[in-house]
Amino acid sequence: MEISVRQSNQLKSIAILMMLCLHLFNRDYKGLFEPLLFIGKQPLTYYISLFCDACVPIFAFVSGYGLYYKFVQNKTVFVKDNVIRLKKLYINYWIIILIFPIIIGLILKIPGYPGSWDKFLVNFFGVDTSYNGAWWFFTVYVLFVLTSRFWFSITDKLNPILSVFFFFAIYLIAFYFRVYKANLFENSFLNYLQGQTANYFCTLFQFMLGAFALKYQWNSNISEYFKNIKYKDVLIFVLITMLLMIHAIIPNFIIAPFTGLAFILLYCQLDLSNNIQKSIDFFTPHSTNLWLIHMFFYLIFFPGFIYSFNYPIIIFSVLVLICVLCSVLINFINKKMQTLI
Repeated sequence: MEISVRQSNQLKSIAILMMLCLHLFNRDYKGLFEPLLFIGKQPLTYYISLFCDACVPIFAFVSGYGLYYKFVQNKTVFVKDNVIRLKKLYINYWIIILIFPIIIGLILKIPGYPGSWDKFLVNFFGVDTSYNGAWWFFTVYVLFVLTSRFWFSITDKLNPILSVFFFFAIYLIAFYFRVYKANLFENSFLNYLQGQTANYFCTLFQFMLGAFALKYQWNSNISEYFKNIKYKDVLIFVLITMLLMIHAIIPNFIIAPFTGLAFILLYCQLDLSNNIQKSIDFFTPHSTNLWLIHMFFYLIFFPGFIYSFNYPIIIFSVLVLICVLCSVLINFINKKMQTLI
């Protein structure tokens, strides 16, 4: 059985919650929050947040998986459907720009919000995302939607092993220029192009892993190994814990695509209770909004407030609660706007 729509949505929600954890706790805790548990000199939250850098690989994988499914189902309307998909995404994105950088930014008199007309326009179209650091993937995702037909067509013609190594090689090169050789140029525009190119090709490997997983039925093959295991869920939780430990030993986020892929394939083998699944399903209509707005609360507009709750689990819960409440308003406005359009 391949990955269902429900599982895909759950993985997106988990990826976004992992993103919040990564951004909140993958930092020096001194003066910010009080960890309760330590492993050596580092708090447990550090190791958990380190593993959570799989958030973008998971989101990119699910995006590639879903788009490749649409591509295979009907190639003739694929581009048209992608235009509609982007229109819906941009409307949601513009509502957030209106509420946060413009209205709240003006009310709180935050420097640079909304800023100059040039700054507003490049953020409005997603060409640059200086309003919010977490938005860098918005530009990458838009480019994926626009270029996915090209990559999927190439993949259908190449040998599967050659395809994986081709995109992996691109990933390694892009990672090098994203992390170790960033800002090579004195010209700011050339540095911008380098950064966007590195982000795109650094994430393309994970996006295409989603397409490969569907094309070659990775989930079905993995399921065959787990279907006769008596305590399957226990084994899977042990394996996920081992992934966390491996990343603790290798802290470089170059391995995030692989920990993310392993987590996805393991998660899809779990036999979760209906109540647990419903709890994760709750975040499905809010996941995009949580991604796009969470940084405004913990870093840009109200950092002192979020970290004032002192303990990681409370800090995380408060941020999620505030973002969900805001998401309800955003979704209400979005529904009205989509209806009008």
